[in-house]
Formats: sequence, C-alpha cells, structure tokens
Amino acid sequence: MSVPASETRSADRRALLPVGGAFVVFGMFWGSWAVATANVRSTYHLSNAQLGTLLAVAVTVSGVVGAVVGNRAQRWGAVRTLAWSILAWSALLMVTGATRTRPEFMAAFVVTMAAGGCVDMTMNAASAARLGHRPGDLVRFHGIFNVGALAGALLLGLVVQAGASWRWAWPAIGLAALPIAAWVRIRGSDPRGLGGDGPGGDEPDHRGHLSFARSLAQIRADGLLVLLVVFMVAEVVEGGVDTWGVLYLRTHLAITALVGASAYGLGQVVAIATRGAGGPGLGRLGPRWGVVVGAGAACGGLALEAFAGAPLAAGLGLALAAGGASIFWPLLMAHVSTVASRQTATVSAFTAAGYLGWVAGAPVIGVAADRFGLGAGLGIVAVLAGLVAATMLARGSR
Repeated sequence: MSVPASETRSADRRALLPVGGAFVVFGMFWGSWAVATANVRSTYHLSNAQLGTLLAVAVTVSGVVGAVVGNRAQRWGAVRTLAWSILAWSALLMVTGATRTRPEFMAAFVVTMAAGGCVDMTMNAASAARLGHRPGDLVRFHGIFNVGALAGALLLGLVVQAGASWRWAWPAIGLAALPIAAWVRIRGSDPRGLGGDGPGGDEPDHRGHLSFARSLAQIRADGLLVLLVVFMVAEVVEGGVDTWGVLYLRTHLAITALVGASAYGLGQVVAIATRGAGGPGLGRLGPRWGVVVGAGAACGGLALEAFAGAPLAAGLGLALAAGGASIFWPLLMAHVSTVASRQTATVSAFTAAGYLGWVAGAPVIGVAADRFGLGAGLGIVAVLAGLVAATMLARGSR
C-alpha cells in the first residue's frame, strides 16, 4: 500500500525542520558577510585584491576540508556529521568575532570557513536525501537560506548604522547555532526524524568508502562531469553577487551600511520569492532551462549594477542578480541527487566545486577591481553568468 503524496511531504517537512534551522543560521553568516566586507576591508586595511585573496584561501581550505568530511559522511551519516559540524562552526564564529589583529582575524576566518564548509556540504546532503526526487520542493526549501541571509544582512546593517562594532554579529550567530546543533542531533536519532534514510540521513552506507579521487571518477561515470564545471562557474557568479555586489554599492556609490544592507536584503527577498513561489515552476522547467533563466537574470542584473550611475538602479540590478543566482544551487543539487550513484559523496563533491568557484573568482575579480574599478569586476561576473547560460543551452536536452 503506497503512502499518499501529501503524507510523504508532511513527513519530509517535519523531518527537515532542524536542517532548515541550519540553513537559517548559515544564511545569516553569509548575509552578514556580504554587508561586513567593507568593514573588514577598512578595519584591517585590505585592498580589493587582498580581500579576494583572503576569501580565496579561506574558501579553498573550506572546500578541501568540507569535501573530505562530506565524502566521509557517506559512511558516518550526514545528520550525525552535520550536528558536530555546526557545533564546531558556532564555537569558531565566536572566536573570530573576538579577534583584533589582522593575523588573528585571517587565521580564525580561514578555520571558521573550513568548519562552515562541513556544515554546508552535510546540510545539503541531508536535504537532498529527502527532497532530491522533488526538485521544486528542494528549490523552495533552499529559500530558507535566503531568509537567514536577509536577517543577517539587516541585523548587521542596523548594528553598524547604530555605531556598534560589526564584530558582534558573528558571536551572536554562533550562539544561535548552538541549539540548532543539539536539535539536529536529537532529531537525527529519532526514528520519526531524519534517520533511516540511508546515507543521506543518519544511517551509514556500508557499501565501502571511496576516496575523493574515486568519487570524481564515479561522477564522470554518471555523466555529471560537465555539469560539475558549469556549477563551479555558476558559483563564481553567485559569490560575485554576494561579496562584490554590496561592496560596490557601499564604496563606489558611497551609500551607508544600512542602505547597502537594504539593497542586499531586497535581493534576498527576490531570491526568497524566486525559490519559494517559483520553486514548483522551476522544478517543472528542469535544471537546463531553470539555470538558463537564472543565469540570464544574473547577467542582466550585474550589468545594470555595473553601468548604472544611480544608486536606485544599481540596487535594483543587485536584486535582480541575487534572484537569478539563487536558482543555481538548489536546482542543480536536486538533479544531481537523483541521478548520482552515490548521493552524499556526489553532493559533497558538487558543493566543493561550488566553493572552488568562489576561489577562482575572488582574487581575479579583486585584482580587476583594483586595476580597473569595481564596475569592471562586476562586468567580469556578468560575462561569466552569460557563459553559464550559453553552456546550458549548448548542452541541448541532455
């Protein structure tokens, strides 16, 4: 006797509540980072290139550590790994917020990002295990991340506008993450919760552990290697929107932290609407056309921001780009999770590729911004978004 679809979806929603909490606090961190980049740069006297290099190093370490841990999570169980990852990440956020000198901050930021990579990969694996067969629902679920990003950005904008230190944001997010870690662990041990779903849940996979290199070979055998590269470039675009888009508004157009946060927040509202209301429609479109639509919107929005002289037009461009870029991750993850032979390991590899996209983009855009201006850096990101759309179109119906 089959279980009605409505009951299955209700069970999935209940089971994914703690993972949704992880998405919220992780989104809060990235939302706060998008607004804090100008403060970090001025506090530690960093050029655009140095800021990009710091981000590149941090994300490289994050991608490598997260990929290894995520690959091991195929054996350990994604939910168990997620709980411990959140716990470590929350503690490191508090340490990073307490640093004062530039070397201290750089070291703490890199280690915190490494722990964050583990959180990112395992929460994606846990959500894909439940919703990968329903792409529209997975796109909608990822909108929870944007809710957190919106909250984090506006919170930091208000703190800075009030004259308080931006450093308070990360310890606060770390404290908020502690009960989430406990919730994930308790719920994952509950037979009615996330456990019992095989490697994507909290049950280990006993088929044998594959090395990361062999996991890549498996991705090639599954026919996902080209999509892996496309995903990596797409994340250069998404990272460019989050990091450089707000920085451009706050520095080049000289707007306040609160207005910059509001522009970024508008982008997150667009992303929430795109993922929430548009999730089912995007699921029906499929990964190819969904990514084409998102990349086209990101390309147009970034070009508008880069070439607009007025803050209002630039802010609208950032919002459009954020909405378009929000499509990439959940739609491609849903597709990957349904066709991969080894779900958790493959989702972890794709997440690592997304982080490597940040690595490739951050220093290049930073150098271009130092030499030619931040507008030129945003122009590069816009071109890459167009390349993603063109590549997906060229792949045909594969």
